[in-house]
Amino acid sequence: FLENVRHNHSIGRAVKSFHVILPIRLERVTALRDCLLRLCNLADLQLVLPFLKPFCWGQLLRGIRFRHLDLLSINAPHIVVAEFLGYHPGIAFLSVDVCGAVRGPCPLDGRKLPALCDVSAPTRCVMHLVSNNPISHVAALQLSKADLVPLCTLVTSLSMSTANLTVLQLEVSPTDYTPLDSLVRHIPMLRALKLTEYALSISYQAPAGQRRCWKDANTWGKKLRHLRHLNYFALRTCLPFTRISGDTDQEYAVIGLWGGRELPHPNLRRIVVWYWHGMPQERMVFWERRLSSADRYEWVKTRDIDHPDASLFV
Repeated sequence: FLENVRHNHSIGRAVKSFHVILPIRLERVTALRDCLLRLCNLADLQLVLPFLKPFCWGQLLRGIRFRHLDLLSINAPHIVVAEFLGYHPGIAFLSVDVCGAVRGPCPLDGRKLPALCDVSAPTRCVMHLVSNNPISHVAALQLSKADLVPLCTLVTSLSMSTANLTVLQLEVSPTDYTPLDSLVRHIPMLRALKLTEYALSISYQAPAGQRRCWKDANTWGKKLRHLRHLNYFALRTCLPFTRISGDTDQEYAVIGLWGGRELPHPNLRRIVVWYWHGMPQERMVFWERRLSSADRYEWVKTRDIDHPDASLFV
C-alpha cells in the first residue's frame, strides 16, 4: 500500500481512514511518514507502533497536517500527542496510551480542543482533558501505577469539570465495594456505564478475593435505579457471574434484580456481562429488556458467547 500511495497520488487523496497496528517495533519511519504526507483528506488515523522512541515519533509526525482529521487513536508519548493536537483542533475522538511524563503534569493539560467529545486516556490525564473541553464520553484507563486514582477523586473531578458527561467507562478495583455511590452523587445523568475490574496482585486470594459489590444483586439493582437516565450497563470481571456458567435461569435471577422486575429501572434496556475474563472458560452474555406479549417488560438473553473478542464489549 505504501508503494501504491507513493506512485499514485489519487489513492492518497481518496483515503479517509488509515490504521497501522504493528506487533513489533518499526525500525525506520521514513516510508510511513512519506505515506502520511500523501493522505491529505484523512479523517480517521490510528497508529499503534510499540517501542517507538519519542524522538522517532517526532520524526514521524513533524510537519504532518490533516485538514479534516476527526479521530486520532495513538500510542505515542503525550508530549508528542500534545504538539500534534496543536495543529489539529478539530479532533472530536481521541484515544491515547501511557502518558510517558515521569514528573509534573501530563503534557495534554491545558490543551483546548473545542470539538472534542469522546476521549479514552489514562486516568490522571483524562481529568486534565475533561476540564478544558466539551467531553461527553470518557474512558478512564488504569495503564500504570501512576494512574491509580481513587474512584471518588476521579468522579468528583469529572463532575466539576464538565456537565456534558453521559457515557463513562471506568476501571475499578475489585476491593471497591461502593463504586456506584460516587456516580449517583456526582454524575446522575449518565446514560451508559461500563465497569471493568483491573487485576490485583497474585497474593489477593479467596475468600476475600471472591467478594464483589455486584454480588449483592438486590442492593446493586437499587443503586442502578438511582442512575435514572441509565439505559446501558456493562460489567467485566474475572469471577464467575453465576454458580453454573451459561445457565440462563441463574443469570435471569441476577439480571432481573439489577434491572428490576417488580420495580423496573425507568430506562435501563441493555446489560452486558463479560465474566471469567482472562480465564479459559471466559464468557460474555447480552441481555435486553423487551415488551412481552402480555404487555410486560421482561429481560431476555439475546447472545451468549464463549471466548469473546474484546471488540464485542461495547
